Amino acid sequence: LLQDTYPVLPSQGNTQLRVFSGIPDCEYRFNTNLGARQSFTLRGLDFYYSGSVATGAEGIFTLTYTVESLTAGCTEVEGGTQQLSEGTAHSLFLRPAHVISKHWYADEVQKSNRSQAFVRTLANLLATTRVVWSEQGSGNVVLDLPARNHDLYELTTGIYEVQVAEHPLVEVELRAGGVYSLLIAQDREGFVSRVVEVTPPNSMSMLWLIPQYVVMTLGEVMFSVTGLEFSYSQSPPSMKSVLQACWLLTVAFGNVIVVIVAEAKFFESQASEFFLFAGLMFVDMLIFMVIAYYYLPYDEEEAMAERLRELLRERE
Repeated sequence: LLQDTYPVLPSQGNTQLRVFSGIPDCEYRFNTNLGARQSFTLRGLDFYYSGSVATGAEGIFTLTYTVESLTAGCTEVEGGTQQLSEGTAHSLFLRPAHVISKHWYADEVQKSNRSQAFVRTLANLLATTRVVWSEQGSGNVVLDLPARNHDLYELTTGIYEVQVAEHPLVEVELRAGGVYSLLIAQDREGFVSRVVEVTPPNSMSMLWLIPQYVVMTLGEVMFSVTGLEFSYSQSPPSMKSVLQACWLLTVAFGNVIVVIVAEAKFFESQASEFFLFAGLMFVDMLIFMVIAYYYLPYDEEEAMAERLRELLRERE
């Protein structure tokens, strides 16, 4: 469930393509050189996502495409070619209401690292038309943009009321971690819109970290204090500092194992790393159980008494 909301980032040797249509009541068929995904249809305010596309040896994929209108009376859109570079998410927005009817841009699919949301307005309207985002309830205006502005903005989570040319359009709920594109256009009946989730929002609240930190802290306190007490009480007076240092050295070795596993990236999923660490701890627990079963406790008072008895026997 949690992994379903992870962003799919374009990696080295791969690129991504998204196509957004801002033309309501019209269908367009794209024919491309994307292999198995070479043909797709956009219906009204719609979008298409290619997934990962392998680039060439130079890190470039040259996209060739043609666009066919399937609806009579709709604006014709010309095809063309576009170079898609590796490690980048490329997006195409169809907006015949503007002078440049095809707008290409590098998209952002990574989540906000401040538990906020990213939003982009894709409006196929006259360039001077104003699009206003305001907070629901307070009415505070957070964005006042011309229709030609397709920049990405980071907003706090919540519900926003969007107005176009001073006319209420839609209410948009932005959730933490989500990346959204708002498609806006005008048909015969007025303004229309559609919200597209480029990256799904977080499915879990950060408050779930609290019980995890509580359990980890309790476990660390009980384990660390017990280990230090054991190394101190079970060592002879001349080696107490040495054995406590050895105990802390084992903690250092454990941290080294964590670093090696994390940096080597043996697993694509971080959850698999956590299961590996849990498995190692389970093996350690079994080993310690066997050692503890055969361990003979060291009694310092008894050891001191035995030494005194030996000294007395030597004097006699």
